[in-house]
Amino acid sequence: MSFGLLSKMATLKTNHIRHTISGMQKITTIMPVISQVLNNRLIGREFSSVAVVPTMFKREDYKRTIYDAIFSDWKILTRPNDWNDFKNGKEGVRRYRHEDLPPIYRTGLYELGVAVIGQDDLGQKFDPDNVVPTYLGQSVDMKSRLQDYGRCGGHLPASLFEDLSSKEFCILFRYAMMRSKWEAAAIEGMILSTIDYPWNC
Repeated sequence: MSFGLLSKMATLKTNHIRHTISGMQKITTIMPVISQVLNNRLIGREFSSVAVVPTMFKREDYKRTIYDAIFSDWKILTRPNDWNDFKNGKEGVRRYRHEDLPPIYRTGLYELGVAVIGQDDLGQKFDPDNVVPTYLGQSVDMKSRLQDYGRCGGHLPASLFEDLSSKEFCILFRYAMMRSKWEAAAIEGMILSTIDYPWNC
């Protein structure tokens, strides 16, 4: 995990529910190529000829992106201490939350993020500005992929999820339905060619 992300997470924890990325005043008039790509995707046009912009932007530096419109709202995957309480056999505890997972066998993109959310706000709609996005992926079955993250961390280190859980962070996700594996992989590749996510290696 990068020093920059650790610093932002420390600020997140200190300020709790407050707008924890308040210092990030950059406006999302960025990624002109991806903007055009996603506009083409939304109106059904081809985008295979769009050029790639080499400039890289750090995802955690932006509250909003040009592709927010195609994603769901942020949903909670794991709550603070879920993993550790489950591991310790605490009664009635689940390792992850399954209520808001996407439908089974649906192809699409997904983002993972980290946030501190007060106990009183866990069952309510919370401010997406409090979420630090950390990972972008795609799958032909997003529900199964997200369940893997919730159960064991998926391809990410389980120790990462355990550490975040023990430090009172929530892990969240949001997703965007795609028409095919090819479309999901193409848009993922174009986003990652311009946006640097801290957990994407």
